[in-house]
Amino acid sequence: MIEHTGGESIEPLQEQLRDLLCLAIVGDHVRWVLRGDDTTDLASWLVTAVVDWRNSADAVAQRLAATGTAPDGRVRALAKDIPWNWVPDGWLTAREAAALVADRLGRVAEWAVARRSASPAGADEQLFGVVHAGLEAQLEALSCM
Repeated sequence: MIEHTGGESIEPLQEQLRDLLCLAIVGDHVRWVLRGDDTTDLASWLVTAVVDWRNSADAVAQRLAATGTAPDGRVRALAKDIPWNWVPDGWLTAREAAALVADRLGRVAEWAVARRSASPAGADEQLFGVVHAGLEAQLEALSCM
């Protein structure tokens, strides 16, 4: 377990960084493979969501750096812990894509809650709370499409 100067594990921060970067990468991919007449709203939502996920990832990376730990956003760091490819090959309808993204977004939001609960009070806990709130708002917006 890797620790930062306060003796706390930085692994939850690194995991959150990985989750957010993976969402951003896959969000772009999903937008590129949308097919059908009803994709405009979802494609537009994905553009905004990807920017939000990258901004949140940047905040997490800055927190890691502030703890004296180099954030790891390399492709191999992202890929090593992904147990399955949750996006199928080929084209996706808006309905299929929205379901896939909603499922993963919900999981990442749950993991942010768990990380927040496991964090001592302070900057990490606050950051996980902000990330979770943003993910939940996105999930709500996605469910209204």
